[in-house]
Amino acid sequence: MCSAPYNNRKLPSHVLKRILAYVFWEAPRSHAEGCGLSNHASRHFGTIGTLPVGHISILGALHSCRYWRKRAARLFYGTAVISVGHRTQTILEEYEQPTDLCRRRISTNIALVMGSGYAPKTERLLVYVNAPVSAEQMTEALAAFSQWEWPAIDSLYYYDLQKLASNAGGQWAHDQAIGLLNRQLAASLPALRHIRALSAMRDSFGLFVLDDLVLAKHSQLLTLEVQSTTDILALLAPDIHGLALTLNTMTIRAAHNADILRIPATVAEGLEKLDIDPIAPDTVWAPFATGTLGDFLRLRLLRLGFVSRLSTVAKHHQRQSSATSADSVHSNAYPLFPELCELVVSRYPYDIGLFLENFPRGQIRHLSLERCPWVVDDSFSLQPFTALRSASFELTTTHPGRPSDDDAVSQWVAQMLQESAPLLNALSITIPASLDSYETELPAGSRLRSLQHLTLDIGLRLDDLEELLLSLPCLVTLRVVAAEVHTKAHEYLSRRARPQKYPVDRKRRRAILSDKLVLLCVRLSAQLAGGRRRRRALAKTAWLAARIPSVLSILTQPELVGSLRECVLRAAATKGAPQNTGHLAGVAVGPVF
Repeated sequence: MCSAPYNNRKLPSHVLKRILAYVFWEAPRSHAEGCGLSNHASRHFGTIGTLPVGHISILGALHSCRYWRKRAARLFYGTAVISVGHRTQTILEEYEQPTDLCRRRISTNIALVMGSGYAPKTERLLVYVNAPVSAEQMTEALAAFSQWEWPAIDSLYYYDLQKLASNAGGQWAHDQAIGLLNRQLAASLPALRHIRALSAMRDSFGLFVLDDLVLAKHSQLLTLEVQSTTDILALLAPDIHGLALTLNTMTIRAAHNADILRIPATVAEGLEKLDIDPIAPDTVWAPFATGTLGDFLRLRLLRLGFVSRLSTVAKHHQRQSSATSADSVHSNAYPLFPELCELVVSRYPYDIGLFLENFPRGQIRHLSLERCPWVVDDSFSLQPFTALRSASFELTTTHPGRPSDDDAVSQWVAQMLQESAPLLNALSITIPASLDSYETELPAGSRLRSLQHLTLDIGLRLDDLEELLLSLPCLVTLRVVAAEVHTKAHEYLSRRARPQKYPVDRKRRRAILSDKLVLLCVRLSAQLAGGRRRRRALAKTAWLAARIPSVLSILTQPELVGSLRECVLRAAATKGAPQNTGHLAGVAVGPVF
């Protein structure tokens, strides 16, 4: 986004703001590589809040017309950026070298922010450490920033890739640099309220890199989100015990010591959002221990990520029969969540139905179960969740403690679609991408008549979609993976045998499937990847859309967009079709990623 044509100033202001905000916060996918972010690290941005790494990408908008400059300035000058490490170029030097790699990198912009006069209004600080540094290098990098007090900065985004040096001299220099960073930030950020850190760094004592800053600002912090970028890092949470913290949002990830994760009562009373990952399933309530298990009176969102252990999973059946097991409600050793409305559980290795009894199921509005192997089990049902608005299930069909059972998955999916959940308006069921060829048989329709958004990434037959759509009158978006479509075998049968093997309801065939569906997304599995079956699946998708007058967009894999568009246009031009296909001429056909 280096320049903007003058006639683009007529773009609506709210649309332009959204475009600039997307480039600034989300950035192109190649940003992660250009900034040196590993693939593993880039997958975690959604956890701690997206990092503002697109400031160089919107720099061109400042050199465009006044209309664009006015809307880009608030984003660009509203974020102070400090890049620490080997690269010492300023953002202007980066911009004067128009290479894609330079444009994708994070660079210091303090001089530009100070020169713009916008510094008193700057709201965010991004600190990016891209190489091991000494105290002298840290002083040089922070010099322009730390000589002033920034009264409006309330959010700190910290990112690094560096691990602790192995030799003693390197460790000492590392600790000195970390100490200097904490002191300078504490002095320059009087209004700091939110800390979000994506870090692989720690000091020689194993403490979190911004530990001293958290202690210095403990009385005013509202958000603390800490996450490791490596699986092997033992990232330790700050020593917050005994402090009067006012946190309402807390995320601690890759903290492997349950003792460090214990949440003091002073924090528990005010927390509204809590995310802990990983924790041991045998000591699930250990992080909530404060001497006595207390009530989380204001907690509305809870995410628990578990680490699976083969030894504990193997004891599943023995644990199920024990009344004092960690996931049992009979032990009376669990905290209370009277205001909880959103629950996310990831990788819980035991009976998930029993574990969910620990929570107020009747008031939970949003439920997400990710890779919990025992969710496909008779003990789990949506019926106790009477207030549920949205549900998401990421299934796993293989687990050390559970044999793979494809039929069980099909039966469970059918059960979910026949559940009685009158308030449910969004349902998502997915399986791992490695099981792309997996095929599930859908029931004849669904009882979830209030559904507006449905995702079934589980592999199904395209012919089953007709009954499904007819039973869901409120559906607005539908995303599916097709794993099977009828072949032309029926064309070689006799006229007498054909209707017996492939019965056709001609009246139903002319019926409108939906008058509210706007988005239809059909991805083809590996089984339909090529040849006649693929062409037939695409043609079937086009004719499904022909019976949906309200559809505005059809999505599929990028490599199939052209073929699907041809099928849609061919269906639109067909004369004498059982139904009117004129609306297909205006349908947008695009890629899904």
